[in-house]
Amino acid sequence: MKALWSFEPFYQNKNKIKGMHNTLKALTGSASKIEVGFVVTHTESSLSLAFDIPPSERFSHYPRKLIKQEMKNAGVSMPAEKIHIVDYATLSHVKAFEQLLALANNRGAQLIGLFTHSKKGYSRFTIGSFAETAILRSNINLLIINPKSQESAKIKNVFFAYDFTPASKEKLKEVISYCKKIKSHLTVFHHAEVVYAWPANESHAEIKSYRRKVNRTKQWVEEECHRSGLSTEVIVVADFQPTSDLILAQAKKTKADLIVVNAKVGRAAAFMGASITRQVVRGSTLPVLVLK
Repeated sequence: MKALWSFEPFYQNKNKIKGMHNTLKALTGSASKIEVGFVVTHTESSLSLAFDIPPSERFSHYPRKLIKQEMKNAGVSMPAEKIHIVDYATLSHVKAFEQLLALANNRGAQLIGLFTHSKKGYSRFTIGSFAETAILRSNINLLIINPKSQESAKIKNVFFAYDFTPASKEKLKEVISYCKKIKSHLTVFHHAEVVYAWPANESHAEIKSYRRKVNRTKQWVEEECHRSGLSTEVIVVADFQPTSDLILAQAKKTKADLIVVNAKVGRAAAFMGASITRQVVRGSTLPVLVLK
């Protein structure tokens, strides 16, 4: 599996650069499978005002040089031929991400890594909207790291928030594949409807049917993981709290190193899935892998 790392060479944190590189390397299996992409939109003053750089290089060779230097400062080796610069003058985050997505597809990437500024208030809608656009529009898995996250040197415990729907069964198998590759424990979490926690002798037929459905899916998850030889724990919680809050709390409780969420497909489903995903990404102190 190959990954494209969305990297802009300004205001980067050395530890975050190293953390992203290590996490991408773990998920892809090799540093050689990581490439870098930067869509130059001409809105960055450090480039547009770099009058000492020839105009022909200001938005192409110069950004590549800056990226290589930033990575070197962080102790990350990245060959120049694996750093791709897309000169695309636009003010639109949507258009910029479309260019990045096209580059990822062209390079055969199955994963895009990116940072989010995770801003609050009005500034979040302008500064942090590139990552939010990615969550809504990407057809490729995303690894998102925000400034608060702490990346582990080794991913020992993966926390997967699973909705228990038939359409998401393939996503569980995908997560199992990731866990087998990195040799990690898997915690599968499901936020059930509150009626799941009602007394077992509750006579309402629909409640009984729902409880049986959840338990059958829980058993199926356990069997799938067992067949894969994976160390697994399945947690089902029925609570009135927001799903994103429960995901973050349970991930912390289980000492996870990576949170995995599934951003659903389809317009209505994608909106709901992306809403939970955005809340998890904003609040997480861990890297978040978004399945698409």
